[in-house]
Amino acid sequence: MYEPKILTLTKDSPKLTLTILITVVSGKEILSRCLRALCPQVNFTETEIIVPYDIWSKEVGELVSKYPKVKFHFIEDLGLAVSNKISAHQHRLYDLRRAVGLNLSNGKIIAMTEDHAVPAEDWCEQILTLHEQSFGIIGGAIENRIDDPLNWAWYYCDFGRYGKPLPNNEAEFVSDVNVSYKRETIMSVRKIWNNAYRETTVHWALRSLGEKIVLDERMKVFQERPKMKLSEALRERVNWGQVFAETRANEMNIPKRLIYAAGTILLPPLLLLRVFKNMYRQKRTFRQMVTTLPLAFLFLIHWSLGETIGYLRGEPQSK
Repeated sequence: MYEPKILTLTKDSPKLTLTILITVVSGKEILSRCLRALCPQVNFTETEIIVPYDIWSKEVGELVSKYPKVKFHFIEDLGLAVSNKISAHQHRLYDLRRAVGLNLSNGKIIAMTEDHAVPAEDWCEQILTLHEQSFGIIGGAIENRIDDPLNWAWYYCDFGRYGKPLPNNEAEFVSDVNVSYKRETIMSVRKIWNNAYRETTVHWALRSLGEKIVLDERMKVFQERPKMKLSEALRERVNWGQVFAETRANEMNIPKRLIYAAGTILLPPLLLLRVFKNMYRQKRTFRQMVTTLPLAFLFLIHWSLGETIGYLRGEPQSK
């Protein structure tokens, strides 16, 4: 379990046009694939690419000489108890890495993605073009490129709502795998993410301030996550569902937590219906649906279990 420290704040005056923050999820080889797609798009006099990493992803440091213009930042102190493995959710490390990267950013526009995501060849250009509009939060399309039933099920549970075609207008949700902010927008809620960037908390806070979230499919990335083992995928579903619920539970009293915990029994069929609608919207074949939906339902059952645990436990408190 980690106990994040207060991070050193950068100056608010932007020095560059664009900051791209990449969150390490799978490590060196997957990150290198992302950088190979991204670096040719970038003019490093106007754009910076920031990659925070730490003791749990230290092999990423081997890429420093291969990508000398990328800003690899080693996080010295995670506040983690010394142990052979992380006892808290892996997801919480990702939240911390994103917070560190945001604090290091210098761009007028700040874009976020992760190593699994391979940006389209015009990703940076589209971000800058779209931010000529007044909107402070713009997200884009997320497509799956790994044609495997397990990956399709995982994709539709996490990112199905971001698959093309998108409505290209105001939306309720946006993913930290493909999102961009005007600097003044994300900095307006700095106290929310300074120690740990949690996608849902940050976006709820921005919407409460009157900010609109916009989706535009021209800004797209492709998920190329390596094929997963079923046991690993199910464990991840439980952990991520728990993180989501703990974040919400932090704002609830105990009776409301219990009500939400009881209500998680309804989640698998309701969320499966959403998966089906997204597959239908994207005109997936009958064969794809038959091979994907049963696995997606299994994933959603485990997500629901994670949410139940999360609501009952609430947000872990720093010690």
